[in-house]
Amino acid sequence: MARLPNVNRDELKPEDQQYFDEIVGSRGSVRGPYGILLHSPQLAARVAHTGTFVRFEFDVPEALKELVIITTAREVTSQYEFSAHARLAREAGVSEETIQAVAKGTAPQGLSGDEEILVRYTKELVGNHKISDATFNAVKDRFGVQDTVNFTGLIGHYLLVGQILLAFDVELAPGMTAEIPV
Repeated sequence: MARLPNVNRDELKPEDQQYFDEIVGSRGSVRGPYGILLHSPQLAARVAHTGTFVRFEFDVPEALKELVIITTAREVTSQYEFSAHARLAREAGVSEETIQAVAKGTAPQGLSGDEEILVRYTKELVGNHKISDATFNAVKDRFGVQDTVNFTGLIGHYLLVGQILLAFDVELAPGMTAEIPV
């Protein structure tokens, strides 16, 4: 059971209801971390704003963004985040083999090209708290400086989301299945 209940719109002060509405406007509903984050409406709005950029406005293929997100989720063992984004990764065209390699923690072994360098970049940053020059240069040379910054922001955003989900013990939503082996 989650440590805090989700906040409903009518529970917010009238001046804070706009934040709820903005989250619904960008995501279709308030779910996952946002029901918890709305206990601090301004924080919820700022996190949602960053999430809107890295998810919807960062102009790289959806498959690559979702791969980075599930790798981040796997590294912090956020079942909710992984399960939600594994579905989106599949829809974006990430192969089942790649998703399973990330879930099992064996990736980037067996991956190649953009998938390999982005999974390696994400795992080094999250797991080692630093990135080797070789890995950094591979991402920078392939995607350029701005997108390297954007990928790093994507990782940081989903680290934050994962930590919210874990700290407040947010359970999988109905219909979701845990995909990270325990």
